Amino acid sequence: MHLKALKHLAAVAAAIAQEGRIVVLGSSSILGTYPEADSDYEWVRLSRDADFVLDPYDDGTARIAHDALGVDSVFDQQYGYYADIIRPMAYENFLPGWQDRLVPLEGCAGVFCLEPHDMAVAKCFPARKKDHDLLAALIGAGRLSPPVLKERLSSMALTEAWIVKSHRFLHGVAEAGGQPLPR
Repeated sequence: MHLKALKHLAAVAAAIAQEGRIVVLGSSSILGTYPEADSDYEWVRLSRDADFVLDPYDDGTARIAHDALGVDSVFDQQYGYYADIIRPMAYENFLPGWQDRLVPLEGCAGVFCLEPHDMAVAKCFPARKKDHDLLAALIGAGRLSPPVLKERLSSMALTEAWIVKSHRFLHGVAEAGGQPLPR
């Protein structure tokens, strides 16, 4: 996802929603803090989608936005990128205080991106290979701090199984990024 594409998607989604704000989740949210990431990282450039939560959320408006901007929509076919419209229930697994750390997307009124550490902690749960590579690259470039990630991850109320899985993933990512965390 190029920054220009993210802003284009956000502008169209904002026109559909007409009020409230849009929160950008997932990997594309990194562009709010690091707008140059689309030229620095291939995984950002190659991504075709951005995850949006319309806030306030309305099923009808979300359906319209999905039909207009979603995968395989006319928009996607014309421009080569699309938006996934996500329900606010995604917030249930976010860190305490995440809303206070949202980063405004420059040039897009009412559009906010997850702060990179909050995005990274959310990626510790699915623990996918592509997320491992993304976070390791950001750590290696000094754009994520493993101690901050560990602190935020530790602040979440998790079952023992999720603690083990997410912390194991974080330790692997930190090590791959050249900044291993103490065990």
